[in-house]
Amino acid sequence: MHSDHNNSRQWVFASLGTLLLCLTLVSTTTGCTNLLRTLVVLLHDPRIKPDYDIEKKKVALITTIDGISTSDASALVMANSFKTFIKHELKGKKVVFVDQEDVDRAFHDQPLDRPSFAQVGTQTGAECVLVINVKDLKLKRDKTLYQGSCECTVTVYEPKQGKGSVYQKEINDLVHPSSGKPITECTEAQFRGHYLGLLARRASRLFYKYDPSEDYALDAAASAL
Repeated sequence: MHSDHNNSRQWVFASLGTLLLCLTLVSTTTGCTNLLRTLVVLLHDPRIKPDYDIEKKKVALITTIDGISTSDASALVMANSFKTFIKHELKGKKVVFVDQEDVDRAFHDQPLDRPSFAQVGTQTGAECVLVINVKDLKLKRDKTLYQGSCECTVTVYEPKQGKGSVYQKEINDLVHPSSGKPITECTEAQFRGHYLGLLARRASRLFYKYDPSEDYALDAAASAL
């Protein structure tokens, strides 16, 4: 019995020594270090999973300001920024956006007071229609400070599922920067583009994995303007 106990202890120590040796070799080898990092990410991925999956889908994007116009300058900035983020984060996932002119034409064919977004999808051959509606957009806190705020709703329709939405999310907490930015530091057009870019990022990350820690640097981004 005593001999068996000693053998067990020797086996444990030998195993620990082997493990330490492996870790040492891993830490000194670039390829192995990258592998270790990958394993750590797989075991503990801090990123938040997407709310809705648009991978390998044909998407019709409708971006409106107060539900009215897709040709408004702010709507165009939102749409272009949103697509850029999606294409960057989901590269290789075969997300296809319907030509924007076709989408706008189908949208304007709808009744102004009660548009059927699902019908836009049917008309353009889209598998899903993604609608970003920005309301009550404000860019100034007072006469001396810029501060963006708005009410934003992101809604998804799937024509095959009927006229109703299959997903909806409200983004009403993007007040930026938290302490405001002096209007002497940039033009209103520059700040508008900056704020709408952040809003587009917030909307786009509903559809891919993202690291929530990126929000901590928002105010710093405003100071770079």
